[in-house]
Amino acid sequence: MRNTLLRMAGLTALAFCCAVSAAESAWPPPGKPVQIAVLSPAGGSIDAPLARLLAEKLTAYLNVPFTFIGTSTHTVSQPNNVLQLVLTGIGMQTTRPGTYRATPLDPRAHYLPVGLVAQFPSIIAVTKMLPVNSLDEFTRYLRLNPGVVNVASSGNGSVSNMADMLFMTLTDTNMVPVTFSSTGQATSNLISGEIQSMFHLAPDIADQVKQQEVKALAIMGDKRLSILPQVPTTAELGHPALRASLWLGLMAPKDTPPETIERANAALNDVLADPEVIARMASMGATPQGGTPQELDRRLSAELGKWRALLTNGYAPPPFP
Repeated sequence: MRNTLLRMAGLTALAFCCAVSAAESAWPPPGKPVQIAVLSPAGGSIDAPLARLLAEKLTAYLNVPFTFIGTSTHTVSQPNNVLQLVLTGIGMQTTRPGTYRATPLDPRAHYLPVGLVAQFPSIIAVTKMLPVNSLDEFTRYLRLNPGVVNVASSGNGSVSNMADMLFMTLTDTNMVPVTFSSTGQATSNLISGEIQSMFHLAPDIADQVKQQEVKALAIMGDKRLSILPQVPTTAELGHPALRASLWLGLMAPKDTPPETIERANAALNDVLADPEVIARMASMGATPQGGTPQELDRRLSAELGKWRALLTNGYAPPPFP
């Protein structure tokens, strides 16, 4: 009897230790809120809705409250008693605080990669008054009229600015840059014809294209968008190097343990595979990504290298016919 009681006590202690260990290893810990901070110098018109969607779905998936906040800085402080992840644009988005000669900021200086979330491609849009209806016609028009067409952006190093710089480099054309304080203001001027062109992210111009207020010449990527199925891609038009997108990735503070990164990545991939999430992202003009932390790290390296080279005038693209 004594041996039986000892064995039962041992099994009970083992079960208790396993339960404690499982609770400690769970991520997030039960009842521990998680905050998704949006690092958005552009104001969050695109990434805030995405962060809201992620917070909603991760809350339901993990049964732990997820919230999000926006910030215009490039680092965020860890709130007391709150776990934190960071949603940030990579590549072009990191160039915004700098000038053409500045080195783009690398989010990895402060954060560890968790996983890619979504890609938002740029769209080459022109005013209805411009006598062009295709990418090739636009290119020919620019070459015949150098320094005549205005191109709008939301500032040096912004996503729109980097896309138009890439286009002019690839096509050996010259447009006059005009900076606006907001994409909404730039869009209004594009519709009125005061500005002739802009390299917009898809969510910022899709409605105006559908309403035929502006002309969309091409999506700067290799896949058409379901919200604008009639707009061809630069890849299918024979110009695969003419590619510009805003990539958004989820990251964690530098001191985050590897096992936490692994669990956060698994949860992110499960959420991104949800058909409702895929459909809602498509309605935003986004393509879900997912993958491993290592894949996000490689994407960071590729995008930062590409735009750093362009900023320092060292980018040598293939010739554009």
